[in-house]
Amino acid sequence: MAQNKLVSVIIPVYNSAKFLEECLNSILEQTYPNIEIITIDDESTDSSIDILKSYSNKIHVFTQKNQGLASSLNLGISKIQGNWVKWFSPDDVMCPNTIEMLVDKAEECGNDTIVYSNWNIINESGKVIREFQESNYNDLLDFDFNIRLLDGQQINVNTTLIPSSFFNKCPIRELEDPVAIDYDFFLRSALLYNVKFHLISKPLVKYRIHSDQLSHKNILKTLDFVEQIKKQVLDKLDISLSSKYIQELKQYQKTKPVTKKSLELGMKIISSTPSWASDRLLTFYLNKIRQSR
Repeated sequence: MAQNKLVSVIIPVYNSAKFLEECLNSILEQTYPNIEIITIDDESTDSSIDILKSYSNKIHVFTQKNQGLASSLNLGISKIQGNWVKWFSPDDVMCPNTIEMLVDKAEECGNDTIVYSNWNIINESGKVIREFQESNYNDLLDFDFNIRLLDGQQINVNTTLIPSSFFNKCPIRELEDPVAIDYDFFLRSALLYNVKFHLISKPLVKYRIHSDQLSHKNILKTLDFVEQIKKQVLDKLDISLSSKYIQELKQYQKTKPVTKKSLELGMKIISSTPSWASDRLLTFYLNKIRQSR
């Protein structure tokens, strides 16, 4: 294991006091020894900044006027010293060996690959609800993986380990819908810069679902915005390659199992009820759809 190589963990923080200490402690307790933690407070109005300052002898704390997720990430990226970047949510928790296992696999895969993993879903109190198993596409050709990526999000960004050099050629973009920032990054990395992806089929992160979560609000609006992102990325490709992707994506979508089509319809029906209960069901449906690809 290349324990001498530095991993930079970037945590964008905005009104995250409720779970922030648990998140930070889970990173400080990693079995991998060479980690820097870079936090960016986006002008929180709760006690987040006080919590961050209480850890200032162990982490790097930066602040900015409220500018949103992409700006926070880009500020964090500008401060990194590491060989790899781990973009992580202040709501979530790492298992003790998360970074160790990610680095081991990243060393095997090479510097053209983003490594990611399965994850456990936890509730507000930290209880594990279930394990989420990503579809394993490690044996697919890059083109075929990209088709599935065009069909929809395949990767939980909180599970990833990303070579820091990738951000020089594929920077984080400011988007109207911040929930789509990670998908936009993955899609551009894959289709425009030939980045590869490799799944570790073990849960390495505890992903928290709670009522204030940005990613669980206006899900259908986000899905509509994602279609715009796909078009933007495809438009940057050579027209023959773009046409091939569009044709193969249509063919792939025709072959989806009936269960997946039913899940997508169910999600649209459920979305007509704007409540937290509905959000939880939408999230459940969205996760099921990803599993069935």
